[in-house]
Amino acid sequence: MARIITWLGQTGQRAQVGGAVARWFAQRHRRVLVVTHCPNPALDRELGAVLTPEPQEVAPGIKAVQLQAIVLLEQLWEELKALEARYVKSPFFRDVYGQELSVFPGLDSLLTLNALRGYRQNDQYDVILYDGASDRETLCMMGVPTLADWYYQRFTQVLAASEFSRNVSPFVSPLFGAMFTNSWDNPNPEQPKQLLENLFRQGQALVNDPQALCAYLVTSDQDTEVHLARWWWGSAQQVNVRVQGVLLTEGEPATLGDRFAPLPVGTVENLLDFDQMTPVPPPLALDLEAKQIQLFLPGFSKSQVKLTQYGPGLTIEAGDQRRNITLPSQWQGQSITGARFHEPYLTITF
Repeated sequence: MARIITWLGQTGQRAQVGGAVARWFAQRHRRVLVVTHCPNPALDRELGAVLTPEPQEVAPGIKAVQLQAIVLLEQLWEELKALEARYVKSPFFRDVYGQELSVFPGLDSLLTLNALRGYRQNDQYDVILYDGASDRETLCMMGVPTLADWYYQRFTQVLAASEFSRNVSPFVSPLFGAMFTNSWDNPNPEQPKQLLENLFRQGQALVNDPQALCAYLVTSDQDTEVHLARWWWGSAQQVNVRVQGVLLTEGEPATLGDRFAPLPVGTVENLLDFDQMTPVPPPLALDLEAKQIQLFLPGFSKSQVKLTQYGPGLTIEAGDQRRNITLPSQWQGQSITGARFHEPYLTITF
């Protein structure tokens, strides 16, 4: 399946970067899809074509598409209606038309994630270069599988222990039998649950594999731009997105010193080797013997990182995001005995 690469940092120069990287891959006989989420005249000029909601060839080996949420919603709605007609005895979605649906806040990110999943799985592309509407939205979107799984697991535990669940559970199987067609000979409420859990696992496997999904920082050598790029680097760790390198739009790599170590630094004129995976520290590492958790959080100061312990796990706040960590079973119920932040690592001891 295709590899997904996205950008974080300096937004004004990303069209130039995206075009250069697309050509780099195409010259090596890779099938490239450039994906953007918003009208982008700069990218249109870089690729020499006005992008549309359907992928179009803009150069040998390179296709490009501009995602539109209303088009994606309409397509997804038709898929849902077809699925409903297959399994539900009395479909009701058929009376609602995709052409009349509007996109409410937050839905466009889910539609984009679903579109990227589809492009990745159709085997027409080797590399997908994604330029999101904003860095924050891109990271929030990439974090959806992990976040949704946490919400699902946490509230499943709470509901399972509730009186409401005990009272309702005897009626679930008959309800499924009344709703669904005979294509399910033995209606089983566990089937939707398994489908949902599989979807979460697939999404997390994608995010956790830097060969399947990674990001590159785009910056200049100006201090303000470098500081912001480092902040996005740390923010990406909160959702398990691995950053694999830095692309400078102005200045020389030597001027950055070790501010992005151990990441390689390239320029638009002298690009990195995108086939080479950089060995970077994992966002989270557990040492069961030492009873320690170590988080890699570059770009943050001690005052920008907050640690709390609630229920069965920990919560790390940094980069305007919360990361929930479920503790190993042998640590459940134990309190933190020490926490030390020494940039770029937060080390927690039990």
